[in-house]
This record gives sequence, structure tokens and C-alpha cells, in this order.
Amino acid sequence: MADTQSVVSDVKLFLEKLKKDLPEVFGKPEETATTDGGTAPVAITPANRVLYNGDLYEARMYVTPDQEEGVAFDGNAFHVYLQTPQADPSALVTQWLRDKASETLTAKTQEWAAKIGVEYNHVVFKDQRTLWASCSGKKNINYSYRIIKMPPVVQDYLVIHELCHLVHMNHGPEYWQLVGQFSPDYKNHRRWLNDHKDAVFEDVKLTPPQDQTQVIATSAPIQNTTTNAE
Repeated sequence: MADTQSVVSDVKLFLEKLKKDLPEVFGKPEETATTDGGTAPVAITPANRVLYNGDLYEARMYVTPDQEEGVAFDGNAFHVYLQTPQADPSALVTQWLRDKASETLTAKTQEWAAKIGVEYNHVVFKDQRTLWASCSGKKNINYSYRIIKMPPVVQDYLVIHELCHLVHMNHGPEYWQLVGQFSPDYKNHRRWLNDHKDAVFEDVKLTPPQDQTQVIATSAPIQNTTTNAE
């Protein structure tokens, strides 16, 4: 039986694809929400969604000239703080995803390596377009940062997949038996990867509302924010 995380992600991504493929059926209504301080409306277009942990979250943008640019995620939505209307919210969220991938996948690699009983050298993050991850002969584990867009159980599978190569540098029966020992639903996870690779590889594309006065929020607080690195 497929795990709940993957099933829920399947349904949401399927519906999102239908919305893109059949706009005449679903329409393109704009949604509105209030800022953190409840002082100004924030327009949210259907396209402004961010794929993270296998789910799609709204991206709400604010122009806050007196605050540092950055991104905050509160578990329900991404809050993107811009110093000017011309700033690039897509780049800010992409950097947030890169940072979160480094933090999350490094921790997962340490955790699963201990469970499997293997040792690795370095964890490296890239923007790979042909491989999700790889394991080198020098025991280095390479990940695409885009893995952070997948459900956590699929992330775990990919980590396990690469760590098991430290025992078997092939895809033979013994290798898959070892993978199955730590990821019993790995076939379902592989199916999720095949079904949703286009969504995962797609770049973040956020479009601020045309009327920039709708996103000005001079008092919106920033919490748990990852800012641009200098």
C-alpha cells in the first residue's frame, strides 16, 4: 500500500496539472489575503505556488523597503519580503529551497547512514538535471537540491538509495534487497519520481501582482527567515 504522504502529493499535483492544462474548466480567479499585520491585502495568483515537501504552498509577497529581503515559511504559506517591487521573488525562494535542502538532506544522510551502518565522506549539493542523486567511488554523496520538493518519504528513499551503494556499487538483487530493508515502499517512491519529475525539475516562477500597492506592508514581521547570502 502506498504511503499517505505520496498519495496526498499525487492528488494535489494531479489537480494542479489539470488546472494548468484546462484553464477553461478551472478558470483563473485571484485570491486575496491580508498581511501578517492585517493592514493591507495581498494578491495571490493561482500560479504563485511553491512545491515543497511534496505539497504546494501559496507564496505571498510583501514590499518592505525598511527590512532585509528574505523568505519565511510558516507551515501554511511562503512569505516573501522584497525591498523593491523590481526584486526577484523567485530567486529568493529558490535560495531558501537550496538552504533547506542542505540542512534537511545532510541530517537525513547522517541519520540513515547510522541506521544502515555505513560511512560516507562528503555531502555535495548540485542543480542536477539528469540525476536525482549519486554516490561516487570516493564515498561522496551528491544530491540535487530539488529533492527538497519531494515528499519526505521519497527524500528518505533517495538518501537510502545512495547510501546502499556504499555496500553494493550496482543495482543487483542484493542491492535492492538492502534498499527494501530500509525503504519497503521503494517501488512506490520510484513511481512517484517518474510521475512528478517535471514538477520537481520546474523552476520556481513567482509573479508579483500587477498593482504593487496591493503588496506593500511596511510593518510585516519576518520570522524564521532565510535571507540572501552575500
